[in-house]
Amino acid sequence: MPASPSPLSAYYRLVPQIRALEPERRKTWLTLAAAWAALIIPSLLLGAWLVRLGGSWLYLVGLPLVAAGLAAWLSPSLIYPFKYEFKRKVIRPMMKELLRDVDYAPLGSVGPFDLEASLLFSAPFSGVEGEDLVVGRYEDVEVKFSEVVGYRELEQPRGPGGGRKVPSKQVLFRGLFFVAEFNKPTRGQVVVYPDALEGALGPLAAALQPRRDSGKLVHVRMEDPRFERYYSVYASDAETAHYVLTPVLMERLAEFRRKVGAPVAFSVVYGKLYMAVASHKNLLEPPLFGPLASPKVFRGYLEDVGLFLALVEELGLNRKIWGEEAWR
Repeated sequence: MPASPSPLSAYYRLVPQIRALEPERRKTWLTLAAAWAALIIPSLLLGAWLVRLGGSWLYLVGLPLVAAGLAAWLSPSLIYPFKYEFKRKVIRPMMKELLRDVDYAPLGSVGPFDLEASLLFSAPFSGVEGEDLVVGRYEDVEVKFSEVVGYRELEQPRGPGGGRKVPSKQVLFRGLFFVAEFNKPTRGQVVVYPDALEGALGPLAAALQPRRDSGKLVHVRMEDPRFERYYSVYASDAETAHYVLTPVLMERLAEFRRKVGAPVAFSVVYGKLYMAVASHKNLLEPPLFGPLASPKVFRGYLEDVGLFLALVEELGLNRKIWGEEAWR
């Protein structure tokens, strides 16, 4: 496979498609502004009129808030046509620049089977949603990643008196999920969670905690203090943990955690490397309130995706240098 393009060369190859979407971006921005104004301004005038007639001043606050909520609910449907065209004409070609045999699904997601197989999450999800699913080969390594929202379905009483319950969703994990081939043969499992102290970062980090049914895995302390600052290691046994987590690999994973600035968990299970990064960031969204053809904006896309792709090279996943005898 040829070397990955530099951000500059990839940008200039796609600049015509990016600039062609600029009128659509401006039109979408104006449509969005007009929709918000059409809902909020009349609600303000109505609220002021009701207050003048002797009504409560809450009308002046409540009606605009209701209008703003309606505008926020309508906004995604107004933005979607532009967003779809941007991903079709810019993001999909960009992925072809970076990966071989690539398949990009803007509304796709890594599936629940991969999340369950990773052993990273404390409980199974009722459902999984996501977007920007990318499947392809990088440096002859099969990779897959997407944004993921894993949730649990709940039923809550409709009112304070109980009665009929209404379904609701509780988000357990929101972030990025990455899967790649792990070309170092292993006969056990290694699961690495964020350090327990990172639970203070909120429910996203808390979701990435040891599973209750992972009693067969034992906690293993590693000798790299920087790695131990970020991660807690569980494995089938200490030998497996030290075999998989070499000093170089631990150094690179600690550096990856520093770069992303968010809780990270990963595992090596049955020849696959799984990685979950807790984040609210939308990975490949078009800018609505700024120029599309900014090299800085495009470089941001490449850097976000490049964080994962760089792991393939940094962790040596593209070098099949280990044989079964290495285990012995």
